[in-house]
Order: sequence, then C-alpha cells, then structure tokens
Amino acid sequence: MRSCLILESDASDEDVAAALDCGADAILLRLGPCAEDAARRSARARACALINEARGKGSRGKSAAPKLFVEVAPLESELIEADLDALFGPGPDGVFLSSCAGAASLQRMSVKLAVREAQAGLADGATRIGAFAGGDAAAALALRSLTGASPRLAALAFDEVELRAALGLACGDGSAVQMARGAVVLAAASAGVPALAAAVQIGEEDGYAAARRDGFHGAMALFPGQIAAIHEAFPRGENRQRSQSSA
Repeated sequence: MRSCLILESDASDEDVAAALDCGADAILLRLGPCAEDAARRSARARACALINEARGKGSRGKSAAPKLFVEVAPLESELIEADLDALFGPGPDGVFLSSCAGAASLQRMSVKLAVREAQAGLADGATRIGAFAGGDAAAALALRSLTGASPRLAALAFDEVELRAALGLACGDGSAVQMARGAVVLAAASAGVPALAAAVQIGEEDGYAAARRDGFHGAMALFPGQIAAIHEAFPRGENRQRSQSSA
C-alpha cells in the first residue's frame, strides 16, 4: 500500500466516483462523529454500498479498484460493536484504528474481527487492520510493541495532527514530532508493513518527497488529485516491504 485516500462520511457522489477512479491503492472511509444517530447509521449503510461497488468494479476486470478500509469507532467506545456488525454484511477489506495504543489495540481488534469473519463465513484473517499511530505521547512510546502483534496489520499511518494537538504545538517541527515520525517508520519496518506519511493540503505535495527521505513508503491523501503525486514520490518498484504488507 503506497497511497490511501481519506473519504469523509459526507462526501458527495461525485467525490465518491472520483475516489474510486483516482488510482489509490486504498480508500479510508470515515463514519463521522462517534454518536449512535441517523447520520452514523446512514454512513455505515453508505460504506457497505461503496464496498459492494468497489468489488463490482474489480469483478468487471478493472484491476485499479482500491482496497476499502473503514475507520471504525475507537476500541473503548460502545459504538465499535455496532460499526462492525453493520460492516460485516459485505465485509470490508480492512478496518482502520483511529488510535493504536500498541500491541493490545491490534490484538483486541483482531479478536473482534475473527468473530465477525466466522459469523459471515469469511476466512480467518481475511480482514486487515490499518492504524493511525503516534497520535499522543503514550501511543508513540508503545510503537515498539507492534512487532509480531498481529498478522492482520496492513499499514501504520503517522497521526501527526493529533500528536501536535496532544503536545500543544500549533506549528513547527519540533524534536518530539521528529522522534515520533521516526518511531512510526521504525515500527512499521520492524512489523514488515508500510509506514504512511500524514496527509498534506493542496499545494504542499513536496512534503511527500520529504517523507520518502524520512523512510516512509507511502502517504495518506485528502484529495483524489494527490494520488499521482504520492505515486511519483513513492515508485512501486521501491516499496521494499515484506510480502505480509501487500494490501
């Protein structure tokens, strides 16, 4: 996985169509605010429809169909059970943890996924796990525990925005942020999965080249038009992760 496009729950139909056709390796579907309401239920239903649409596209011989990941509620939220129950109609290619607090987070999610896979008649381990990592001090320090924590792990995405907020940094690239960035790269390499750099705004795509120099193997994107820039910065032939990381 070199590129992952973030698609918000309120994305228009045109945005969805552009996401499916932009060439991203994966799409991360967000379900919106963590509240059990009509908007959340609608977002779950839309995610299921999009999963089916992407799979239909792939079955028609269009190999560019991206993998579909869904960012479910945090593990400590009761909403996660409803999210997973709804999604395992079609079953996503993977789920994304909004915050990964080390091996325990991966293992708890793995148990939940194994139950749903068994109920849906899916192969054990069919559903991968992506995770935003390093979003606060504790999460950054727990990264070393991810090695060997779960074969489901597909990618680690550096949660730079949350880390800056947790540290009270409005801007700048202080030593703590640099240390966490390096920790994500090292943890991903040790686990044999890609490290994905944080998304950037339009006009800041030169940050992808800087992320490559830092050791990242891909990046998150906010807009379909950024996928080409990511793929240019991270040529496929240079993705040296072990086969476990293919997602």
